[in-house]
Amino acid sequence: MFVRYIFDVKEHLKVGENELKFIFESPTEYAKARSRRYFTAPECVPDVYNGECHANQIRKMQASFSWDWGPAFPSVGIWRSARLEFFNGAVIRSITTHTEKKDSTWFLKVKVYLETGEHIRHIKGYLSVYLSLEGHQTIKIGKYVDTKIKDEGTVEVELDMNISKNVIREWWPNGYGSQSLYNLLIFFTTYENWSDREISYKHVKIGFRTLELVEQEASLILGNDTAAGKGLSFYFKVNGYPIFMKGSNWIPSNVLPEIGEKDTKRIDNLLVAARDTHMAMLRVWGGGVYESDYFYRRCDELGILVWQDFLFACSMYPADPEFLENVKAEIEYNVLRLQHHPSIAVWAGNNENEVALRGNWYSTQSQFEKYKKEYIKLYVDTIKPIVEGIDPGRRYLVSSPSNGRKSEQDGYIAKNPYDPNYGDTHYYNYLADNWDQNIYPQTRFASEYGFQSLPSIKTMRTSTNNTSDYKVDSDYSKHRQHSPNGYNNIEIQMRRHLKLDIDDPKYFEKFVFYSQISQAMSMKAETEFYRQSQVDWYTMGALYWQLNDIWQAPSWSGIEYGGKWKMLHYFAKSFFAPVLVSPRMTLTSEVNVYLINDRFVPIIDANITVEMFNWTSFVPIKTQSYPASADPLSSKKQFTIDLWDAHKKDEIFLRFTLNAEGVVSSPNNYIFPVPLRNTKGLRKPKVQISVLKEDSKMGKEFTVNIKVDAITLFLWLEADSIDGKFDDNGLIITKPHTSVTFITSENIEPETLQNAISYQYYEN
Repeated sequence: MFVRYIFDVKEHLKVGENELKFIFESPTEYAKARSRRYFTAPECVPDVYNGECHANQIRKMQASFSWDWGPAFPSVGIWRSARLEFFNGAVIRSITTHTEKKDSTWFLKVKVYLETGEHIRHIKGYLSVYLSLEGHQTIKIGKYVDTKIKDEGTVEVELDMNISKNVIREWWPNGYGSQSLYNLLIFFTTYENWSDREISYKHVKIGFRTLELVEQEASLILGNDTAAGKGLSFYFKVNGYPIFMKGSNWIPSNVLPEIGEKDTKRIDNLLVAARDTHMAMLRVWGGGVYESDYFYRRCDELGILVWQDFLFACSMYPADPEFLENVKAEIEYNVLRLQHHPSIAVWAGNNENEVALRGNWYSTQSQFEKYKKEYIKLYVDTIKPIVEGIDPGRRYLVSSPSNGRKSEQDGYIAKNPYDPNYGDTHYYNYLADNWDQNIYPQTRFASEYGFQSLPSIKTMRTSTNNTSDYKVDSDYSKHRQHSPNGYNNIEIQMRRHLKLDIDDPKYFEKFVFYSQISQAMSMKAETEFYRQSQVDWYTMGALYWQLNDIWQAPSWSGIEYGGKWKMLHYFAKSFFAPVLVSPRMTLTSEVNVYLINDRFVPIIDANITVEMFNWTSFVPIKTQSYPASADPLSSKKQFTIDLWDAHKKDEIFLRFTLNAEGVVSSPNNYIFPVPLRNTKGLRKPKVQISVLKEDSKMGKEFTVNIKVDAITLFLWLEADSIDGKFDDNGLIITKPHTSVTFITSENIEPETLQNAISYQYYEN
């Protein structure tokens, strides 16, 4: 599935009509037959996946055989374009670009890969490269090509450009600067004589930026006298600056990728949603596909860096010659295709296969040495040299998670691939209290973590209109929950903090809504923990699992299938905010207050206001301001406060607000000292909604005014019958009046929207 096939068909063509016929074998039967010859663990996916076996035997989207968040739809056929090409000389098949900055000059190296027909043994022509710069300025270089064909009909030609930095604007990740892109045009003119010339052409957009994955002695950053100072750092330095990577994990946008990658509107909506919630990195996960050229081009334009897994996930894999030859073609083709994109940040060999082997996930311990040998043969001996040969400027990580350089030093299978002093980690814990920041382990880089929730009933309606399905124990609900013990894990987390009566006539509706509250609050707690830990552990990344969904089912996603934002994605807009006051309640009920600053300028002479409320009034019972400051690109603990102040913890909560010159916006933050189910004084609010229409260049924009008569938690607004979205949702309302914006492409009147709006909120 992941290679480009080229066949010379000239000798088969005839005058008149020609038929091109493809015969496909069943992928599941092929995988089953191959497994009998080259078995590699596991035998099959867990029964709860409702899936197919032996996906690891076939180079196909691994998740198409099912996953713990998706169905088994292993489709068959040609999934990308097929075409006939006619040429006598050579065509430009691929290009790679390498940028390097030294003092006042940018150096650009362009490598052009030419391909000839099977019977051509000599090529003559001229290669021209044009780089369009600011102000209609163009740099042109060229090179004559006159060479014999030695290697499988391919020719590689290198050209170099030196460009003054004054005419180049650097490409930056989202939130840190502009995404300047420049047109690079390449022409190859083949000729034996001028009248018989052919021209092959390729156009790409490139960005100028430096990017480095820094793995240096942690003691240089954190000192020698702490546990954090042991080991190596793991962070991305972009254009000379260490950037904390905020983001998520991307799975295929459709379980049928031949449909999904043509749906550019859906891809756009998802990537813009990532951009709008301050994300700077997405990890394209190793069980999916190498995404379309359009996907990576939009990442370039939106400033979203891509952590690109190669497509091996949660399995051991064969290492027989046939399999490895296929892999070689796959890796070479896709690295050549994607390499020029400034958004590509790092390559990773696989998803969780190092930790699976070390952790004996698939009962491989008795054959550990055999599987280790095959692991090294595939990811180290086969893939690594291809990647580093084509793209020497980017880091190739053998696995994710791993200890990075330390895993390599330990023979590629570390004793503890989750070592917090090295590399990246994946962390899931469904039994502990996920709202409690004290449960989370330290890490240099959190590349996966998450919690499940159910999709909204609006989204469920697109898969079933049978109301009897809207039960946790219905056959429909059981079939769509692929995570072992999934509903129980959701319920355990909900019931720790939220009150839900099983006899409530709206039990399922509340179960769905409360699952999204629980997911959003858990992810908020964990993400803020990682952002806080930049100061004392040099944690430098938080990519939660997962951005999007592949169908209408319980999953870890923040965006439902169809594009509807869950509460989690709205919360991400706050917990990923560039400037954030972030409190953490300790086990001794003190509150440590951090100020996080992701900007290039410091925060000075600021104030953090802490207000203590009881649940019965909008008026704080105590207010105190504290001075605050933060360096650029930093997290810093500001002060510690005592929670009690003679008030009972079940009757109060705290609100934190930042006032700082030059900070346009920073979200309020909150501490709820006890589980909400145990609070005293929280009462049912009366909610009034009114709508006003506003002029906007973005389309039809409305101000939704909200009036409440009591503290209101997680107010969730819906406009089911209207295509649009609110700019904020899941609101914690601590004042009588607030407002949000609703944006739609529909031409409607305010009264239509007002009548369409419904709402939910948490109640004890």
